[in-house]
Amino acid sequence: MDVSAYRLLYDNIHDFKTTARLVESEIKRHGIRDDSQDPVPTMKGRIHHDMWVSMKTVSHFNLAIALESLLKLLLFLNKVPLPREHLLVSLHDKLPAKCRTQLEATYQATNAGYELIAYVNVPSPTTPVDKPPARDISSLRGFFEYFDEDMVLWQKRYSWELVEQQRHRHYVSDLSVFIAFIGRVMGDIERF
Repeated sequence: MDVSAYRLLYDNIHDFKTTARLVESEIKRHGIRDDSQDPVPTMKGRIHHDMWVSMKTVSHFNLAIALESLLKLLLFLNKVPLPREHLLVSLHDKLPAKCRTQLEATYQATNAGYELIAYVNVPSPTTPVDKPPARDISSLRGFFEYFDEDMVLWQKRYSWELVEQQRHRHYVSDLSVFIAFIGRVMGDIERF
């Protein structure tokens, strides 16, 4: 990777993170709620729940790109060949142990409250629906597993397909933990 590619990757991480943060701030600014079927004022008849899911999908997808790019930047800085893949756990596990330890410490220092939310669309109340698996999300790697396997964060832009498949669609109520985590890592990138 040459210097201009590195610089673009570095800038992309900031900008995808910023986009996720801005979408999240719009959800708050308009008071958009996941638990309401009422129309959102000034949104031309859009419904709270539907708009919340749509905007969360956009914020989560941008978060996914920021996290994936961050891990690839760290691989590059640690002279690890860059794989052509999207799964966060796989990218995380390719990092040197020291870097993974520093990431975990940064995540733990950033970690704050959030709520995990999952929706599934079913045609009738009698349709059986599997419950999402329980995961240990107390570590960064555990959260990356959740993002990869349950949330399928790297494919979030296709979440509309999961509606027809009657599969769970997962969201995090507040992305500020992960936005702050990315900011802290990027703010001290030389340490990694």
